[in-house]
Amino acid sequence: MTRPGSRNWRHLLAPTVWAAIALAVNAALWAPMDTDPELSPLSLTVSDFAALDRGGPIETGMALLGVASLLLLAGMARALPVRGLPSVLLAVWGLGLVVAAVVPTDALTTDLSGSAYVHRYASVTAFVALPAAALLLARRLGPGERRARSIRVLGWAALAGAAVMACSANLGDRELIGLAERALLGCEMVLLGVLALYARAPRAAGPVLPVMPGRREAPEGERLATRGRAGKR
Repeated sequence: MTRPGSRNWRHLLAPTVWAAIALAVNAALWAPMDTDPELSPLSLTVSDFAALDRGGPIETGMALLGVASLLLLAGMARALPVRGLPSVLLAVWGLGLVVAAVVPTDALTTDLSGSAYVHRYASVTAFVALPAAALLLARRLGPGERRARSIRVLGWAALAGAAVMACSANLGDRELIGLAERALLGCEMVLLGVLALYARAPRAAGPVLPVMPGRREAPEGERLATRGRAGKR
């Protein structure tokens, strides 16, 4: 039986994640204008602007989003089949955001320091971990599940955005890398918000079988006892 206190706690997870998403998106959209209006958000990444404003709204929003993601992971097991590799990937996503917020990159340069490499690979790992976890969840939910379809579409969209960003960084001389990264982050924010929405409802134990006409449905306690005797045989 689910305790009322734990149910209320889980119901607070989705609004917490949505609030963190709103703060992070707001910081990514408006902080570049406050940092330097001459710099283009289409050609510079969010991390570039964060490095120019250490401890500012971008790093704060990123850290809060990482913590909110970890809290969501702690409370979503009753609603989604996250045990095993999906939970590991979601933890990597949350921790990667926190590490990227704490460890800065180097602003406006391609000659990176050690901390900048830590920031880069923490960010890249997080960007890939979330859609990978989503695709695993969609596969576990099954092809006929409504939630699986939306999670799968958003997961593939985020992976496509990550591929475009990788091409821009490695093959396109960082052309429009800021636009590619913001498209990727947009897909991942929507995906995270959808996961938070689905985490509010308890997971169904299994399909409900119809009762045959003229046949009495056994009480729940009797059914459980029958299952227990069958398991001992």
